[in-house]
Amino acid sequence: VLLALPLPWRVSAPARLEGSVQRAVVAAADGFLQQANVRPGDRVVTGQVLAQLSSQDLELERKRREAELRQHEGGYRAAQARNDRTQMVISQSKAAETQALLTLAETQLERTKLQAPFDGIVIKGDLSQSLGAPVQRGEVLMVLAPNDSFRLILEVDETDIAAIHPGQKGQLALAARPEQPLAFTTRRIVPVATAADGRNYFEVEATPDEVQANLRPGLSGVAKIEAGERSLGWLLFHRAAAWLRLSLWTVAL
Repeated sequence: VLLALPLPWRVSAPARLEGSVQRAVVAAADGFLQQANVRPGDRVVTGQVLAQLSSQDLELERKRREAELRQHEGGYRAAQARNDRTQMVISQSKAAETQALLTLAETQLERTKLQAPFDGIVIKGDLSQSLGAPVQRGEVLMVLAPNDSFRLILEVDETDIAAIHPGQKGQLALAARPEQPLAFTTRRIVPVATAADGRNYFEVEATPDEVQANLRPGLSGVAKIEAGERSLGWLLFHRAAAWLRLSLWTVAL
């Protein structure tokens, strides 16, 4: 009778905390890494310069275009004083062309600054040991995640995945703060299994029900998902029974 006693079943799974959005910071042009201002774990604010690519050539280009622009503007004023309309048109046209090239140089110069697109935390990209190294256009140099928006990734064993579906409640005990369980709700099951560390599991995405202070992407722990009720006997022996059935199936002739 005792083995038939119904008890809550909670599926346990390793879990990790990630930013709900992860944004890659990429090099806008080929160049060399000149300066790195942050490392993984640092918090950043919108517009903060994270790193700087070499800009000497672009600085020279900008100064050259500025000098050309002043020259053409001076030529226009001199032609205007002489009432030389032909030269005025020529100088005005050259000034407009040079202004466009100057704007392009300034835009390219601004792109040598890698800036944070939002308030967040650096989760990948330690460039401190790569100063002077060449970078290519489109190369991912850092990855950021927001400060206040997270998701959980649960690694549910393949033997338990049938009991999991979106909308279930659960709690996560983080290794860094086990005394403060984090409540969550499951949202999505990745339909493809992953094989790692000698086991197969499915990734289940979940959303924290509230954002606690000092949460950081990369924290890990153990999650427990509420999966209804089962008898005490089932809870005690279902894994052994499943292993035995599989073993018998494997050796059966």
